[in-house]
Parts: sequence; C-alpha cells; structure tokens
Amino acid sequence: MPIKQPIEKLPIINAHSHVFTSKHVPPLLAKKFMPFPLYYLAHLDMIIGIYKFFRSFKNLYYQNWHRSLRRFLYYLSAAVTRNPVLKVLHWLFSVWLVLLAFYYLYDWIIRLTGDTGTKGTSIGVAIEALRVVLVKYSIFPVNLPILTRIVIVLFVLLFIKSGRNLIFFVFKKVLKFFKLIPGKESTKLIDRYLLIAKFAVYKKQTNIFSKMKDQYPKGSGFILLPMDMKYMKAGNCKESYQSQLMELEKIKTSDTYKRQGVKIHPFVFIDPRRIRDDMKNGKTNSFSKSDLFNYSYVDGQINLEKSLVKTFIEEHKFSGFKIYPAIGYYPFEKELLPLWKYAADNEIPIMSHCIKGTIFYRGNKKREWDEHWVFKDEDTDAQLLLPQVKNIEFQINFTHPMNFLCLIEEPFLRVLIEKYNDIDLKKIFGYTDSKTPLKHNLRNLKICLAHYGGEDQWKKYLEKDSYGYSQQIIKQPGFGIDFIKFLPATKDIDYNRLAQMWKYVDWYSIISSMMMRYPNVYADISYILHDAEIFPLLKETLKSRYGQLKHRVLFGTDFYVVRNHNSEKDLFVSSDALLSDEEFHLIAKENPRNFLKLTT
Repeated sequence: MPIKQPIEKLPIINAHSHVFTSKHVPPLLAKKFMPFPLYYLAHLDMIIGIYKFFRSFKNLYYQNWHRSLRRFLYYLSAAVTRNPVLKVLHWLFSVWLVLLAFYYLYDWIIRLTGDTGTKGTSIGVAIEALRVVLVKYSIFPVNLPILTRIVIVLFVLLFIKSGRNLIFFVFKKVLKFFKLIPGKESTKLIDRYLLIAKFAVYKKQTNIFSKMKDQYPKGSGFILLPMDMKYMKAGNCKESYQSQLMELEKIKTSDTYKRQGVKIHPFVFIDPRRIRDDMKNGKTNSFSKSDLFNYSYVDGQINLEKSLVKTFIEEHKFSGFKIYPAIGYYPFEKELLPLWKYAADNEIPIMSHCIKGTIFYRGNKKREWDEHWVFKDEDTDAQLLLPQVKNIEFQINFTHPMNFLCLIEEPFLRVLIEKYNDIDLKKIFGYTDSKTPLKHNLRNLKICLAHYGGEDQWKKYLEKDSYGYSQQIIKQPGFGIDFIKFLPATKDIDYNRLAQMWKYVDWYSIISSMMMRYPNVYADISYILHDAEIFPLLKETLKSRYGQLKHRVLFGTDFYVVRNHNSEKDLFVSSDALLSDEEFHLIAKENPRNFLKLTT
C-alpha cells in the first residue's frame, strides 16, 4: 500500500542513476560495431585521450589574448555583414573554398577506397563537368601544394558549417564509402563513448555523484547502480568490481552527505558468470578472492555466507540488486535462483535493464541461446526459436520483460528447476515432479524493469491500433494482458499465445500488464525521460482507472548515461513541469519509497 504521508514532506528519490568511472568500463565497446581489428582504433583509452587533449584548449578561452581575438573577429564579422559589397565578396570566397574542399576530399576518398560509385552516373558526369569548367576559368587551382589543400579542407570542415553539411550530404548520395559511415546505433555508441570520456576527468565516483546531487533539492535521495562489465567480452576493466562497491559504501557513509541530508541507496550488481567463475576456480570460500555470493539453506530458507553479497547487503545495508542481462545472461540463470529466493523472502528489490541499448554482449552467440529455455514456439512442441544473430539485435532476448514471468509464475519456474536438475535447487524450492507445484516460489519477487522497455516501445504501443494484445490495457484496465491461459479441457499452458506475445507485442503493453497483475513489479522511466513525446502516455499511465499501475512507476534519469540528451536539472525540471504535482510526487516520492520499503 502507498505510504500515507504529506507528499510535500517526502524527499525526491532518483530511482536510477550511475556514478561508475571510466576505470569500470571495458575498452573495446566498439567491438561488433566495427570489424576486427578496426575496433582497436576506437579503444576507450584513445577516445579519452583525444577528448582530454581537446579539452585542454578550453582554458585558452579564458585567456586575455583569446578575449581580444574574439572581440577582433566579432567586429570583423560585423563589418562584413553590414557592408553589402564585402558581404557578397565573403559569400563568393566561402563558396570557392567549399568547392575546393569538396573536390580535394572527393579525390582523396576515391584514391584511398577505390570507390567508383559515381563512375558513369549522371551525378558523376556532372561533378567532372563542373570541375572542367572551374579549371578552364582558373577558378580551380590544380597545382596547390598538398599542405595548402589540407588547410583548406580543415578550414571548411571546422568553420564553414553550411559547406560541411553540403559536402557530407552530397557524399552520402554519390559515394559507396559514405554509406558505410556509422548509422543510428553506432552514433549512439559514439555518444556513449564521448559521455564516458567527459566524466573520465573525475577519478572517483564521489566526484561524479556530487555533480548529480547538486542539481536536486536538498534532502533528495538516489539509487546508485554499479556495473560489472567484466564478462561482456569487450576487454578488461582497469579497476575491480569490488573496488567499485567499496567506493559506493564510502559515499553511503560519508559524513558530508549526511550533513547535507542526502539519502543514498546503493545496489549490488550481480552477474551469474562471476559466481560461476568462482565456483569453477574453487574460490567460493575465500572472501579475499572476492566471492560474490555464498549461501546455505534450511527448509528452503536462504542464509548468506561470507561473500560480497553478505558484506554489502547485510553489513553495509545496500538496498538491492542490479542486473544487466543485455551483457550476456538471462535473469533466470541457475546461479541466480537461490539469490532471488533470498531477495523475495527479505523483500529486497531487483533492478533489471529492460531496453535495447548500446551496452550489450560483444562475444559470439552461443549454441544454447538459439532457443528459449522455457517458452515454446508457435504451433509446435519445439522451444521458441531466437533467430537474431547480430549482438545488437540478440540482446532483446536477454532483456525481454517476459523472461521475468519465468521467475514469478510458478509453472515456468518449475520448468527451470526441472531443466537445471540441481539437487540444491530442488530442495530450496521444494520440487517434487513436473506436474506438482513447487512448495516455495518467487511470486513475491520485487522487480523494477528499468527504462520501461524504451521509448520506441511506447511509440509502438500507440501505433498498434488493431492488434488485439496491445488493446488489452484499454479493454481490461487494471489487469491488461492475461499471460497464462490453459488449452481447452486441459491443464496445459497455451504456449502458442505466449510465443505470439514474445514476438509481436510491444513491451509497454507487457510491462504495464505485469505491473497491474503482480504486486511487486515496478518500472522506472529513466533514460526515456529525455523524450518529451512520452509524457502524454505517461500521464495516461498514471490515471486511477488502471488500478495499481500508477503506484508502480518510478522516477529516474539514468545519470550520467542520459547526459548526451539533457542535463540532470533539465530532466528534473521538465518532469516536474510536465506532470501535475500529484503525478510527480507519486512517481518521484511515494513510489520509490515503497519500492525501497523505506520507513523513515
């Protein structure tokens, strides 16, 4: 039930933020975007080095000589603009430079790449015909030194924006090489690289955290989410995951932040492959070897043993668990199930990445990922085929919100327990056979599906005006999609409709239905918050007609990942302005407190 306190007295809580440094990020994020060995050219250290080099010139802006230069250039520009003759001469000179830069670049690219995309085409003929005219009237100098040509090209690309845009526009139309230039997803990766580089100047997480909390009212709270990227096959991180947790603990216990009234709620990141590694290497009983999760159990009750989880959850009072399935694992892997039992029994929340993004597994697709481990395909007894091959596409199978049905719905959890055939798991959950319900389940698992599926899925929901499953939220407000139905006159689950949902239903409909049907499923609007187009549907989502749905939405920003779109205060102020006071207080104050089970 929502906490009954005066909303104006409750602090704002950002339910999704990051403060990890560049030392916790693997260096080869360009892998799978660029072919081998080119992705080594986009090594994170190189990007950070370039960024710092250009950033070092920023201080020149504040030098007296630079101020004088800017003043001189302003008056020179004003004089040209105000004099009609000079204005025309300036325009002609700029056009001349753009033409020269175009042809120099055009020739260089063809020589370097062997691009013959314009050969024999009308555009190619026109480009060469124009060159002949320019040479004939001595407008195009053919014998300029190479250094002079380079200077002209750089000048145009750096200082003549309209010319630069025109050149790139034409190149994309006529040169095959330019069609290989990074697309939308690669551009997002570049933005992510630059964002990491920007915050790389901060050596400690506390420095990054200070930049965020200063943009919020006094007394605000923050869920801080670490990242363990060791196993995503993108190279090794410079600092250990344990060191990241230890620094978060220092932030949590900081006397400075306590005096400022800042509320800090760190989570522990969980990757089943780290647990698997420790078990394989025989490290499971040595804290000095950074074991992640050790436990014992009695009558289905999980008790933590010496491990990072015990240290940071029970001793340092971290607030929950963070998972990021896109980097190569399912949320229902065998090593995770005992931990989820502990979390469910102790009402500890789990935050899971649930969007198609730029941080995903960079290794090759494994054979066991060809089919879903629980769901079956349409009109067949075969497992659900997962046909995506490219990593950027296949990640959706790890992050798909329906994976969590395999945890909170007992029949699917039972399928997993049978599949794993592990004696300990069978005892923990009270497994008898494939037909008998488990004695212990994960129905009460508290989950937040971060990013609410992504703004593209929200738009997909709005666009689907005739697909039956996507109308269920409207037709059955407060309930949405009924995930489990049985075949007529049987107790067999209808897997056919589940396969259809997996393949065709937008994630907004799926997540919203889960939030309405299950008592402890939440979603935050982090990252998608930058897109103002989500707010009409968000306001609709928060209406009372949808039952408990409005009590399951959390405010979050995904700082600093979203910084390439908006500043933190921009997101905060925009959200507060576009939502009513009651709506904003609900998602930014009451709901996060319930998610974290705060009493003070």
